[in-house]
Amino acid sequence: MSRNFSDFNFKEQPKQEKQSFSGPSEADLRSVYQEYSSLDPNALQARLASEIAQRKQDGTLDVEMLRSSVESIRAFLPYETYLNLKGLIENLK
Repeated sequence: MSRNFSDFNFKEQPKQEKQSFSGPSEADLRSVYQEYSSLDPNALQARLASEIAQRKQDGTLDVEMLRSSVESIRAFLPYETYLNLKGLIENLK
């Protein structure tokens, strides 16, 4: 026997409150952008290596989170940049 949508009792779901974004502020992001945009590629590479070493030492390096982040922005990246980021992340293990 087939059923119609009218055969079901729908209950209205309670509205969920919007979760606030607890990340860095726009001013913080601008500040970090300014700091890193003035560095040459070698200085950026050295800074990255230092940050990775510190996170590995602290046990806070989350390779899966990095992979997920890169995948989430993949559509906005040039293909070569995407491949470079994937390669960098794979070398972090």
